[in-house]
Amino acid sequence: MSHTSEHSNLTVFKGKRVLVIGSGQSALESAALLQENGAIPEVIGRAHKINWLQGWASRTLHHGLGHFTNRLLYAPTDVGPAGISQLMARPDLLRTLPRSIQDRLRIRSVRPAGARWLFDRLKNVPIRLGCTVSSFNVGGEEIVVRLNDGTTRSVDHILLGTGYRVDVSKYPFLAPDLVKSIESFNGFPVLRDGLETSVPGLHILGAPGIWSFGPLLQFVSGTRYACRTMARVVAKNFSPQ
Repeated sequence: MSHTSEHSNLTVFKGKRVLVIGSGQSALESAALLQENGAIPEVIGRAHKINWLQGWASRTLHHGLGHFTNRLLYAPTDVGPAGISQLMARPDLLRTLPRSIQDRLRIRSVRPAGARWLFDRLKNVPIRLGCTVSSFNVGGEEIVVRLNDGTTRSVDHILLGTGYRVDVSKYPFLAPDLVKSIESFNGFPVLRDGLETSVPGLHILGAPGIWSFGPLLQFVSGTRYACRTMARVVAKNFSPQ
């Protein structure tokens, strides 16, 4: 059993039966690559449907209703559903809302989804949704997996495309004493203006910033905001010797 983040080359599974767990991009893209490299994958997920990005509904909202409506409903960063996308594109405004509302909006804006260009590449990959793993037993080189619908699978490997949790305390490149000085919540660093941690001068960008600044920080489209706000604060605090 392994996580998708552990692999940069899936050719090692050629000829192997691989059960891929998850219904987001990581799981779906891994399944496509496994098949294209000679493995025998099957995808299972607890979701009842796969959210395809840029699908028919998305194209209708983005293009069918016209340029003005598109710009009104969706920010250029394109993170979050219609309307909410505009708020996600403005982290400083999002931070003024009560914590409970921020959390709900973050969950609503980032759901497991697959890129539309994977659709055709997965036509011959079995996908079973609305189910979970109840148990598994290892016998020699084989794993017998029982699902909650009562069916079983005999596979050679289980590949987890189930996402990940942010936990700055586990970053090996940060010294232990430094980690202890970083204020955090459930693994996320608590960031101030400019994405600065509780340690003056230490800024953290990217996915670790989503608890403080929203899901925009999780995507490449958030780079513009993150870099500008950090540069502004660093320049303000910088005093030449």
